Amino acid sequence: MEREGIKQTLFDSHWFQGLPDAVIEQMISDAKLKNFTDGQYLYSKGDEPDGLYAILQGAVVAEINSKEGKCAVLGILEKGSWLGEISIFDGSPRPSDAVARGSAQLLFIPRDKFNALLDAQPQLYGHFIAQVCKRYRSALRMLEASLIRSLPERLALRLVDLATGYGEFHAGTRGVTLSVSQEELALLAGTTRQRINQELKKWEKAGWVSLGYGNITIHDCEALEGLLSKS
Repeated sequence: MEREGIKQTLFDSHWFQGLPDAVIEQMISDAKLKNFTDGQYLYSKGDEPDGLYAILQGAVVAEINSKEGKCAVLGILEKGSWLGEISIFDGSPRPSDAVARGSAQLLFIPRDKFNALLDAQPQLYGHFIAQVCKRYRSALRMLEASLIRSLPERLALRLVDLATGYGEFHAGTRGVTLSVSQEELALLAGTTRQRINQELKKWEKAGWVSLGYGNITIHDCEALEGLLSKS
């Protein structure tokens, strides 16, 4: 991706909206482009934090795998999303695996470069702390959904969050195509693929979504959000 395309991707994300142009330019200068193949790990749970990643093309799955072979999908991040920020700020090991889904190109900002920028311009801490808090609120919504919400509500919440990059950027209310399979949605919503398919078929009949091979197009985000506002 060319420099202007990278710059636009940053501007489209809440992580960098409102920042001075000079800050964006500095981050791009400090960063490296990295390409990953399908199934390749960006990092594994327990790894020491090396930097911050922005998805320019493709998608990344955040997941936790047990020794027994069980997998918990925490999120599926697509173009415009950022990941790896928790360990960058607290210095602790990575809390989950991050795995490329399909071919993916990412912008990688080394931790020392990012911290040097913050040290040189400490006023930026407030901006990025607000973004971390936004992620924390999203995680609380997911916890609430898993504990007290019905399956249609949990599924709607997951789809809305995927369509908006977990609140990191604005997506239009129509025509948002997500590269997510029904199996992955089942893992995200804590149910079976069969139950997910049943709900999606109802929504497809209502004109809210359309189903493709390995993808779902949302035609009416407002309808999905309406399910959440009823409870």
